[in-house]
Amino acid sequence: MEGSLAINLDGSHSYEINFFKLAMQGFITAVANPKGWAFFIAMVPAFINYEANLIPQMSALVIIILIIEFISLMIYATGGQALGIMLKKQNNIRLINGLAGFLMVGVGIWLALS
Repeated sequence: MEGSLAINLDGSHSYEINFFKLAMQGFITAVANPKGWAFFIAMVPAFINYEANLIPQMSALVIIILIIEFISLMIYATGGQALGIMLKKQNNIRLINGLAGFLMVGVGIWLALS
């Protein structure tokens, strides 16, 4: 059913981008994610010397994690932007739908044979 797609096949689309709202949404999502906190807590004991001053060590660890997180999110956002540009073209949506269907059938056959 073509009417239920998130992106219209006729090329019409309208959306409003508010970068501050998007940044705040990303920040709140990252801070509220318990996996991030669990990862941070799991990493702390391996990289901290408890006989030295903790503030510089924790600061360095937080800065390193923030840099890695920023780079990862920028790669993710760039990929999403490229995918958005690609999905604005009607033929590309049909191609991706066909590819996804083909892959699902392939996985089904693989599961049936394993």
